[in-house]
Amino acid sequence: MLSRTLWIGPRPFGLFLSIFLLAPFTAYPQTTLTGAMWFASTPTGATSVAQAYADGANNTLGGDQWWDLWLALKPDGSLPVNGPSDSQASISVPLQASQSYKYYIFGAGTCCTLPFSGLNLFFDGNGSTPGISVFGPVNGSSFVPNSSSTLTLQGNPGPGSGTGFYNSAGVVVVLAGYNWNDSATRDVCQPFAFSPGNEPSAFGSFTLQVWPAATLSFSQTGGPPGTEVTTKGSGYAPAETVAIYANHIGGPALTTTTTDANGAFTIGALEPQVPYGPIDLYAVGLTTGKLGAASFFISAAMVMTPRAGVPGDTTTARALGFGAGEAVDVYWGEPRQLLGTATASAQGTGSLTITIPANAPRGPNGVLGVGQTTQATGFGEVVVK
Repeated sequence: MLSRTLWIGPRPFGLFLSIFLLAPFTAYPQTTLTGAMWFASTPTGATSVAQAYADGANNTLGGDQWWDLWLALKPDGSLPVNGPSDSQASISVPLQASQSYKYYIFGAGTCCTLPFSGLNLFFDGNGSTPGISVFGPVNGSSFVPNSSSTLTLQGNPGPGSGTGFYNSAGVVVVLAGYNWNDSATRDVCQPFAFSPGNEPSAFGSFTLQVWPAATLSFSQTGGPPGTEVTTKGSGYAPAETVAIYANHIGGPALTTTTTDANGAFTIGALEPQVPYGPIDLYAVGLTTGKLGAASFFISAAMVMTPRAGVPGDTTTARALGFGAGEAVDVYWGEPRQLLGTATASAQGTGSLTITIPANAPRGPNGVLGVGQTTQATGFGEVVVK
């Protein structure tokens, strides 16, 4: 393939949340962004080498078969970070705590035919394992963590990180914004001669916020919405207010808490109503500006109401933790009997009223929900009298 490009550059957080420390920046730890890869994906974030060839993939690695991904500090493509030649495709960008960095990205514009795209970011010289993996709709600004099959910086198969953050060396790098758009109406390759330089370029941007690190952990790694989970945090100031967010920092917090005399907290809370897959949870110290980050996997479940009845009675099967907007087939028993299909909401929930089959045996009977996009499975139970 011919080489194309993507571009990057820093800007301070400013007054973001009004919580940044006043110590000199030289006192803060840092990490380094050393790679980025964009790829066309399915609605679940998955991709493959074959799909990348068919629908598009760009990376910041010269000398390979993939198009190059170019980064710049301005949306018109000026102030490039890498390029303009394939041999200059690599990046190495220091990221310092309490700073924000916005990068405008450009790449080959004629390949992408799928409605979703993914972004993998690589740190500290590790090109085999992405530190951040996300996906979202083309021409949209929403995105979620990706744990599906993805690509390394070299374009080889590998798993996604399942997180929108990277935690290392005393800092947490959070992907605060990402979008990828259809081809521009003009080639962005001016005044730089990015090869081939004669066709419209796809474009977008991503934003990184870098925080001093605190610690965040959960009593379990996953469960369906409504699961009660114990959350622990440490490394904050004594008696500090900590706000907890899901997937994106800002807007209404899930909850707030106050640390004890040791700068730690422990709370019990129910997992929010969100779709199937990994979610990032962030705990922001509103005085220190420290951030704790951890990932939790939302799984599917079926909740039956009522949970008992006789053949011919009706009961409502409520689907939880499925993909946003996906069809959920609802089955009874074993061997399976398809009873109908529910449609999940944007939060991954849906419901279907079903009739207990005439041939249902007495005692506990299973109800199974299967997501037609994610293939997520949720189980429920009805006791037949």
